[in-house]
Amino acid sequence: MKNKLGLIGSLALLSTVAEAGNWNAGARVSSLGLAAEGGYQFNETFGLRLQATWWEHFKKTLSYDNVKYHNVRFRPITVTAYADWYFYTRWWRLSAGLGYNATRIRLNRDFSNHPKPERAATGIVSAKYRFKSPLKYYVGTGIDIRKIGGSNWTLSMDAGAYFMGKVRAKVQMTGVARFSPQAQAIAKREAEELLNDKKWFSTYPAVSIGFKYEF
Repeated sequence: MKNKLGLIGSLALLSTVAEAGNWNAGARVSSLGLAAEGGYQFNETFGLRLQATWWEHFKKTLSYDNVKYHNVRFRPITVTAYADWYFYTRWWRLSAGLGYNATRIRLNRDFSNHPKPERAATGIVSAKYRFKSPLKYYVGTGIDIRKIGGSNWTLSMDAGAYFMGKVRAKVQMTGVARFSPQAQAIAKREAEELLNDKKWFSTYPAVSIGFKYEF
């Protein structure tokens, strides 16, 4: 019985060894959408990955904090380089990343029926967002379960955070207030505060799971 347990333990250890000098490629589903990645494992403790994500989240209507939003689009477009360090085990790692962030966001708020005349005068306020900095940073952890079933496939999972910073907005209004520079400035400030006041948005949660093939 002890011999059998020892053999099982040895096989489990061998199945998670990170071989040195191998390329890998794979795909993931993440909180930013779909991702494709390629990487290189230099040795048992260090590897590099390059990952690109894209998706389009669309909601016809969305309610948040008792406010209704229309035609909400969140389009994450990112390219990130990751460095992975395997410290105490050959399957658990810490990761740090730096990337380019071309994410686009758009939402509309309809104030046409607002009880306050000055608000109703703005009509439909359409805001298009981009992040002020094109760079984003990542810190997280993850696991790689290699050699699944004796194959070259690896199950890979990540959990961490993207530090994406604050956004800036371009705003358009359909109401008569669009002719007022002061009203335009107020609408722009309110649109930016709407997202910049959300800490979870500038520090975006990053969770992903996927498979990659080691060559």
